[in-house]
Amino acid sequence: MSIDPASIDLDRLRQQGDPLADVAVSEFFAQVEAAHPGELFGQLVHHAALPPEDMSPPIAAFFEALSDTPDWVDAAMVQRGQQFFNRLVSHHFTALYVASLPTSYAAAKGVQVLRMTSRLQTDTERRLNETGQFLMDISAPGALDPGGVGLSRIHHVRLMHAAVRWLIANDPSVTVVSDLEPPAVEGEDLVWSDSWGLPCNQEDLVGTWLTFTVIVYDQFDQSGVDYARNDVDDHLHMWRLVAHHLGVDPEIVPLTRPAGAALRDRIWHRQHAPSGAGRAMTTALVGQAHRHMPRMAWPIIPTAFRRFLGDDVADMIGIAPENASRHIYGVMSAITRVITRGKPSGSLHARFSAFMGRHLMNGILSEMRGGERPAFEIPDHLAERR
Repeated sequence: MSIDPASIDLDRLRQQGDPLADVAVSEFFAQVEAAHPGELFGQLVHHAALPPEDMSPPIAAFFEALSDTPDWVDAAMVQRGQQFFNRLVSHHFTALYVASLPTSYAAAKGVQVLRMTSRLQTDTERRLNETGQFLMDISAPGALDPGGVGLSRIHHVRLMHAAVRWLIANDPSVTVVSDLEPPAVEGEDLVWSDSWGLPCNQEDLVGTWLTFTVIVYDQFDQSGVDYARNDVDDHLHMWRLVAHHLGVDPEIVPLTRPAGAALRDRIWHRQHAPSGAGRAMTTALVGQAHRHMPRMAWPIIPTAFRRFLGDDVADMIGIAPENASRHIYGVMSAITRVITRGKPSGSLHARFSAFMGRHLMNGILSEMRGGERPAFEIPDHLAERR
């Protein structure tokens, strides 16, 4: 059972990683002789894709420890949570673009991991594809059952988080300092400050988890998507299982939307601040929209961002001011509410919408990546620097 969000020690969480994954990655790296860390990361990606009996012992032990399903899991709720995503898949992707990602870019300390592991324009498109494919994988029927493709993707991401922590602590090209404010200007130097906490720490992990749950529901409310309370209950339960496999401390995972909103507000108050990294990531994100949307739709982009984020946060990450498109935003929300109203998950219409929505989003993701599936690569380009 989760604890009161107000009593969670967020300062402690910024210094807390994921012991199970960290031990597996550390032991794996200790067993492998390689010329530089980049080769180790390549081997980790390779091993993570093999059956357990072919893996090195530390990675096999990691997967074995996660083989059991928690006794609190309600399989029917998980299935309904997946159906909720599939029924409104295009709206979930809209929320990802205008709410989940830009909100994470406003977290001035947590976004520094993205700055260090990013090539901005090219990397932003890869990350968007990875995240989109991740959401599709975990929401497919049976994906979160033992041996499901969703669990494999989650465990891969969890190992990547641990590998990034290992890289920043061990790569000689990274300079670790004791106290540094998030840089105001994007630079080439690889610097990590202890004052930012551990990379991919527990506060950032649960903060990211909130961007795919509570923040999505908020964006739905803003844009007029119609849904039921039990949809949120089921979706939260599904994501509770995702959090379990992703290595988020179970005591800090909110079990209700109000608890999630309270924790989100605490984290936002602590972490939202201007940073060069946040602005650079946002510029790259908007650039992706310009490349894949008709030019006539471009004016709605800043309006959509600002309507959800608010002007203060939008200014932090460099979103352009609202424009004349604000006059049609309310009409668009009303239309959205009409076309999403009263679609129970078991109806023929809902099943058809889910089928078409998944095929549409799979087609869009495939087009954006040239027909190839994203590889969830660990960012070893940092380790290749001499």
